[in-house]
Amino acid sequence: MHVLGLQRSLKQKLAIGIFLLFLILLTLLPRLFSLSAHWAADEDLWMQRSRAFFFALESGRFEDTFVAYHPGVTTCWLGSLAIWHTSHWQDVFKGWFRSDQFLSPDMLARIRLPIAAMTGILVLLTGVLLWRLFGAPLAGVGTLFLAIEPFLLSESRRAHTDVLTALFLFLALLLWLCYLEEETRKPRRDLALSGICFGLACLTKSHAGLFLLFLPILLIWYAKRRDMSWGHLFLSVLLWIAVVSLTVLVAWPYLWTLAFRSVPLFPFLFFGSSALLLWSWKKLSHPIFFTFSRTTLILLGGCLLGIGIFSQYAVNEVIAKMYDALRTAHPLPTLFLGNIRYNPGPFYFPVMWFVWTGLLTVPLIGFAIYRTWQKRVKAEREFRIVIVLVLFALFYCIGLSCVAKKISRYLVIFLPGVSILTAMGAVEFAQLWKKRRLGYLVLGVLFILQAVPILRLHPNYRVYYYPFLSSKWVAENTSSITGAGLDIAADYLNAKPDAHRLQVQLTSFCKDFAHYFVGDARIGNSPNADYDVEYLYDKQIQGVPVDMPPNPVRISSASQNEGEMPRELEHVVTLNGIDYVWIYRVFNSPPTNDISAD
Repeated sequence: MHVLGLQRSLKQKLAIGIFLLFLILLTLLPRLFSLSAHWAADEDLWMQRSRAFFFALESGRFEDTFVAYHPGVTTCWLGSLAIWHTSHWQDVFKGWFRSDQFLSPDMLARIRLPIAAMTGILVLLTGVLLWRLFGAPLAGVGTLFLAIEPFLLSESRRAHTDVLTALFLFLALLLWLCYLEEETRKPRRDLALSGICFGLACLTKSHAGLFLLFLPILLIWYAKRRDMSWGHLFLSVLLWIAVVSLTVLVAWPYLWTLAFRSVPLFPFLFFGSSALLLWSWKKLSHPIFFTFSRTTLILLGGCLLGIGIFSQYAVNEVIAKMYDALRTAHPLPTLFLGNIRYNPGPFYFPVMWFVWTGLLTVPLIGFAIYRTWQKRVKAEREFRIVIVLVLFALFYCIGLSCVAKKISRYLVIFLPGVSILTAMGAVEFAQLWKKRRLGYLVLGVLFILQAVPILRLHPNYRVYYYPFLSSKWVAENTSSITGAGLDIAADYLNAKPDAHRLQVQLTSFCKDFAHYFVGDARIGNSPNADYDVEYLYDKQIQGVPVDMPPNPVRISSASQNEGEMPRELEHVVTLNGIDYVWIYRVFNSPPTNDISAD
């Protein structure tokens, strides 16, 4: 019996080890392979911002690390790491960094690499917190579903800010839940880690700061459901705010140099936040019930007011840009439900979320909520957490829908919560089968149905859409993502004889084609052009918008070349059933016989 038990234990450990290895590989490999493909919009900006951030650090001009209002600090730190590694080990690149050749697919892949790796690590850390909150089954399945969440996965492979913001913010929320559930002997550690994650989220993209409006909802819910002391929660918030403040101060070198009328602000903010942290940390080590004297309240109020005023002064430009996004639409129009709009309206994010959602996401979320409601008395802990996840997703979805500036990638911020709810639905559905092996089989089938339509598109995950939607409907009702297929179009022309002598004219939405093409590619009309390249977005926004542009002067059309030219369609790049790039042969050069479609 002892031998049989030992063998069973070894088999179980081996199975767990294999599953963990599979989980790690599934999380990292789709993010880390083929990173030079599919140059998307704004990535050249973040490459240049990372370069400026790196040069500012290298020269000690820390005030110049304010490179964008986003502010994108974590993205720039990771991009700077890639630049430092390249320059440190390859001296030939040092002068090249300052040239236009810096914007190359090879350097894009290098800068994407630490960002993609970090997002994979954050996904795995999310799994650890899910294990603490829900146990091993949901932790494993939740991490699997989170790893292949379609739009989250595609954004994980970009030199940008949104996915890092989403994952840092979600970790901050989960750590708050760990703290409020008191499932560890060191709850203050969870609170401090949550503050660090939230600070990093705010440093990545400013709209993460709206979580401060969600936090009262979270605390009121837990105070009601768990009968928690308001004094205890108040001290918890103080400690958390102190850690957030210190994280932002330490991680953003720009703040080290900030001064008000020649008086440095960093010492006041740093020592004030440190004092608040130590005081609240000590207070939280005592029993639950607290009393605050009038003097204590006055000192606390003054400390918080001072930190708030100095912080507002320090990041005034960031706050101003957030306000501008609330009331001003994006300067480029978008196609939504058949109309061209600058502000696509309140249903934009719900519809776009559905377009990019997984095959089983909606029914599994519905089943998860239904089963949680059924078990709300027996499984009260799970019920509390699920309600928070649902409210969190709704909070950001509704909040983003109320903002004038709408860009599809903004919805990434609530996708981690959506993914975990999807995984909960899958686990609950598998538990309907009493036989464990049959339950595992059902769970495996559900995951395969969710994963295959996504992973088959590697590395162009951004061209994914809900499998039951027609490609025609997607192309005619939603604006395309940017850059998809331009590298493939460049490869097509690069394969032609004397490709380096070819001249190609581009629209502004095709500009990233030039990064992959060996010949001469320029935006605008060229009298000696051999080819003309157009992008799907060019065609989608041709027409009269139904609303007014955000600026008094309508932006001139940069999405089509001016004038008529004799040309014929030679090649079309098609991805996931949608035509993305059209390559036209211009007749002022000898025509080719290759008229094909991919």
